[in-house]
Amino acid sequence: MREKRGAVKRAQLSIFMILGVLLLLAGIVWFAIINATERESPVPREAAPLNAFITACVKDAGDAAMRQIGYTGGYADIPQSIAADSTSYLRAGPIDSLRQPYWWHDGVSSVPPLDFIREEAERMAAREFASCIDNLSAFRQTYNIAALREPIARVSFNEKDVSVSMNYPVHAATKDNATTFSQDSFEASLPIRFTRIYGLATTLMEREDKDAFIEHRTIDLMAMDENTIPLSGMEFDCSPRVWQQDAVRQRIQELMSVNLPFIKVQGTPYSTTQYVPQPEGEKETFGNSYYAQHYLWDLGAGDFGGLRTAFTYDPRWPMVFNARPGSNGLLKAEPQQGADILSKICLNIYHFTYDLSFPIKVDVIDDTPQQPYVFSFAFKASIDHNQPSRGNTGYALFDQEDTIVSDEYCANKDVEATVLTVDNATGDPVKGVNLTFVCGRYSCDMGQTEWFGFGAAAGIVERFPRCVNGVLKAKAGGYLGSSQFMQTEMDGTTTLVFLTPTKEISAIKVVKHPLSNPGQAQLLSASETASIVLAAKDSEFKSYTLSPSSATLPLQFLTDTQHTYHVSIRLLT
Repeated sequence: MREKRGAVKRAQLSIFMILGVLLLLAGIVWFAIINATERESPVPREAAPLNAFITACVKDAGDAAMRQIGYTGGYADIPQSIAADSTSYLRAGPIDSLRQPYWWHDGVSSVPPLDFIREEAERMAAREFASCIDNLSAFRQTYNIAALREPIARVSFNEKDVSVSMNYPVHAATKDNATTFSQDSFEASLPIRFTRIYGLATTLMEREDKDAFIEHRTIDLMAMDENTIPLSGMEFDCSPRVWQQDAVRQRIQELMSVNLPFIKVQGTPYSTTQYVPQPEGEKETFGNSYYAQHYLWDLGAGDFGGLRTAFTYDPRWPMVFNARPGSNGLLKAEPQQGADILSKICLNIYHFTYDLSFPIKVDVIDDTPQQPYVFSFAFKASIDHNQPSRGNTGYALFDQEDTIVSDEYCANKDVEATVLTVDNATGDPVKGVNLTFVCGRYSCDMGQTEWFGFGAAAGIVERFPRCVNGVLKAKAGGYLGSSQFMQTEMDGTTTLVFLTPTKEISAIKVVKHPLSNPGQAQLLSASETASIVLAAKDSEFKSYTLSPSSATLPLQFLTDTQHTYHVSIRLLT
């Protein structure tokens, strides 16, 4: 009996302990909710368009900064110390201001630290944000607005995205001060996995310093073309052998430009069925070719989360070339003739050594977001006396410096390309589309599309500035704006731009219904304005306007297919 009573007491004690734990957890959750509620600053419904506009500018500014970071390998602006030294950067465009600083060159490691890149992104994001909001001039007819200081950007590189926070205290009120809106900061998130991207880029650079993978592949290519690129040999021939040094250099450059793009990184996606051209014209795939055995680079770091890599060498890029023994631009192998009975036998023995230094550009590509992100960086490969030479003799310091800005980029249009604009819903050509080409911080107006072939197509055939990772932006009345990558490295490329059609409504009439008499419709008074926010339920599309000011800010509806919208109308008095 005592045992039974003891069991009951223990059971009661257990129940009270469980209840105590539950009450403690409930208290923690309650305080967390209260604190979160206190921290939140709800946006008044009347101020929703203003808040949406500022938030959109935060996102656009952050995206512009990250695209520039991706183009230059970590810089918003190129420091003067680099700009003044032509050996420290790859000239990636037609003018000097388009530079990609080397991550390694001439024994100096210059990989920008992650904190430095973050500060560069913050500086450019703040600059782009100020340009985007334009002092909030579009809203000053409806609100009394006070921006309390210049914007300060904060950028965080996360595992799955990049978050941008803009410290920009704004106080806004309707003209009669009936509704006020105050907010200190605005935030946006970009689907860029920069931490992972930077990790792959730095791992690859570290392994290149250790493995000299590029140098070994280049030396292999030289050894496989012994007739054109002499290294070591012995021939029974009384005629001297002569090679032109310029021809040898050009052959090395040709072999690198054709073969080095086949380098793949283990742990990244690549196609084993990719067609590999053969000198004899035979067809072969990457999986059963020489490249699969010798051009697959193991970085020793496992999987890279679906990121891809691409390696580029361009023969137009500068190369340091020195071959010895040589003179007057020639490499000569003089035969040695035997004596007496061996006088008719000649032995031609030669051994040439080469010093090479040349740029390599690497693209780390993330295809997972809707708009792919490309991070490019360049480094020099170095060969000394036929051997890799990658010893580090120093490290670059990363300080903020003043920068040089060039306005010449858009005037240097030397690559012809075709752009065709197409209605995404009907497939019909679209005339009158305004095209803008963006490369890093440079933006070039490319004009409007015109009819081709008696109306069979619409587009432009224009010369574009040279750019590896350019962005083509398209805008036209009745369509959503469009942005996509465009490379302008070779003549004759064609880019298709698909535009999503919209219907714009500017003649909007808003009436109000008094609660005392809902059946009665009243026009807005002269001191009243209505804000209208339209949000598609099946996409991220949003449109907003103000009435009676909708003539300058029309409301847009998607017309490519049927959509369901949430409409919010708020009265500003």
